[in-house]
Amino acid sequence: MAISLLNLSHAMSRFTTINSYHLGFSVLLGVIGFLINLYPIPLFANVELVLGNTVMVIVAVLLGPWYALLSATIAVTGLMLVWDSPHVYLLFTLEAIFLGLARRRDIYALYASGVYWLLMGAPLLYLYAQTFLDVPPEHMPFAIIKQVINGLICTSLASIIIILTPWLWNFKGKIVDKRRRAFSSQLTYCVTLLITLCLLSSSLIYNYVSLEKQQILISESLEETAEHIATATEKYLNNHLKVVVNAAHLLSISQTKSQDWQTWLKSIHQNYPSFATMIIADLNALVVAASPDVLFTELSKDKQLASIKDREYFTQAFVQQKNYLSPAFIGRGYGRDPIVAISAPFYANGDMSTEKKPIGIIEGSLDLRNFNSLESHNSHRLMQGLVIIDSNNKVVYSSKELALPIMSDFSYSDGTGLYNTRLNLINLHNLYPFVPEYIHAKRTLSNNWQVFILDPFSPLLSVAREQLFNSFLVLLISLVATFFISRKISQLLTEPLKIIAEEFNPLRDNKVQLQLLDDATSREVYSLHQRLIKSKRKLITHQLELEETVALRTQELEAANKRLQVLVDKDPLTGMYNRRYAENKFAELREFCHRSGQAMTIAILDLDHFKKINDTYGHQAGDECLKQVAHCLSEFFTRDTDIVARFGGEEVILILPMSNALHIQQHLNEFRETLAATIIQSPLDEQTFQVCASIGAITANANWNKDLDRWLKVADDNLYQAKEQGRNQSVVSLISDEPRTAKQ
Repeated sequence: MAISLLNLSHAMSRFTTINSYHLGFSVLLGVIGFLINLYPIPLFANVELVLGNTVMVIVAVLLGPWYALLSATIAVTGLMLVWDSPHVYLLFTLEAIFLGLARRRDIYALYASGVYWLLMGAPLLYLYAQTFLDVPPEHMPFAIIKQVINGLICTSLASIIIILTPWLWNFKGKIVDKRRRAFSSQLTYCVTLLITLCLLSSSLIYNYVSLEKQQILISESLEETAEHIATATEKYLNNHLKVVVNAAHLLSISQTKSQDWQTWLKSIHQNYPSFATMIIADLNALVVAASPDVLFTELSKDKQLASIKDREYFTQAFVQQKNYLSPAFIGRGYGRDPIVAISAPFYANGDMSTEKKPIGIIEGSLDLRNFNSLESHNSHRLMQGLVIIDSNNKVVYSSKELALPIMSDFSYSDGTGLYNTRLNLINLHNLYPFVPEYIHAKRTLSNNWQVFILDPFSPLLSVAREQLFNSFLVLLISLVATFFISRKISQLLTEPLKIIAEEFNPLRDNKVQLQLLDDATSREVYSLHQRLIKSKRKLITHQLELEETVALRTQELEAANKRLQVLVDKDPLTGMYNRRYAENKFAELREFCHRSGQAMTIAILDLDHFKKINDTYGHQAGDECLKQVAHCLSEFFTRDTDIVARFGGEEVILILPMSNALHIQQHLNEFRETLAATIIQSPLDEQTFQVCASIGAITANANWNKDLDRWLKVADDNLYQAKEQGRNQSVVSLISDEPRTAKQ
């Protein structure tokens, strides 16, 4: 009896020791998971890779559900501190219990994790988000899939850590399988683990890199557009300010009689229709001339309306004696439209010294509706929106699709929130969103106005959502395929070994026989080795034959590749090089010119009214036109180093190394004149027509810039100038160290 009690006491002591060991191990891994979860790895938008949950999977596999629950509770507390959302306790503690229970039933962790997220995790996350979170319905699949992928990554990583850590194989008191597993199932699971982890990791990395590149392109496009629109807006305001200032100066020196001011002002207004109204006020702040005539008629009837003494544009121009550009405000009287006032003082007898008081002011009211002309400077205007804000934070102009009323206060919020992105995000309509609304770039003008260029964020988010969904779909398909293929392979590796061992004769080579006849050598290896030796000579002979065949096929393949390369580099319609070839060739030609100290020319040629040719004569006539242009180009640019490439549609890029800066424009003009004189015949109805081209070019030393886009930007600006000047022209910039004015 005493011995029995002693054994029981010893067993209880050992059980308590093991339990304490397991408890400490679970707490330790939980703390490690807590620290890791404090720093989730940001990928894109609100997608974060959470690796701290790996520890709870390890505990679940080794020790079962209740220790896993303890470890999970500690680990996910880190996520609670970061995300501030209690759903992490619900999802991940249940996952820990489910994986622990599955382990006790000899179910592999990865398979159990897939079942959990399919049957429990995804539905619970959906119900929680619908009940407690303001998640748009279209965003729900994205939120669920990213969580499922994260769970599968953690489970795969934990399982591989256990397999690769010998110390965990012999972990004291761990759960053991109730029955010995077959080699085929073990091999199938290991391959599935590796495939799962590799696919998920590579897909996340690919998605991250792809989205990073897209963000860079979007950001660069927005910044470039914002700079361009801001410059155009500044120029637009300054041009109209100059109109008013010059009119005031002319009024000061011309000694025009006051009775003639109305006629004089009307003629100026007719030349500058962007002004909604123009007025002249005397030193008593009374309007004495106004355009249009109907405004003058209304002011003549109402003397109180004719007084502008309380207007800021009168005070600044008359009292402060300075040129003034106002913020936006609602005009009174004629039209009552939102306007921007531009005013300037004028003086008697041309005396504009600061000691001399002005005798009146001249003012022009810019109609804010005319600001829509600024959007014509944005080549991406179909996708991007424009908002112009004055110094009082009032909306001066807004693109139609943004639905921001003119003169309303510009209210917005930072749309970044939990989203990890290199882009500047902003919300205009829903100031406290779950998903950002717009990507933006901002510029501040010299008069403290602000220009915002906005791009919807949803298309980029849709791309991320689609990529993540595709990755998940590929994963599922790959897992199913991997399971069956690896299972079949494992059967092929195990079953035939017995047959092979019985079929082959024993080894006769004593040296090899001594090496293989020890007790540690398996019978299958012993039997297979003889067959491998006998097959060696045949394999060598066959290898030589294969090498000879491969060498012959390699030569044929190289010849075929050379022929394919020509097809890859050429445009099939015109025979000109394509855009990819030109971009790849630029660096080589620039380096060549740089070494030899030569200049080079980059030109962009665009056919004028090419769409009209397609609409009038048909697309076959358009194709014939492009072929004739290509033929004409080949006649004019005949050097081996000249690159003539179709850049898209009717646009052609010319890369001309070793250019003569004094003759390049003449050469381009000769080509342009020859092209304009070329008679082109429609292949369908034999109608004849002609086409002309506008050319923008830059000629500079090769070391001017290594980036082709910088050359193309200057050439494209010159092309735009050529078209603005009436088309069928060439504009060439000659640049040495600093850019100079384009010459036509």
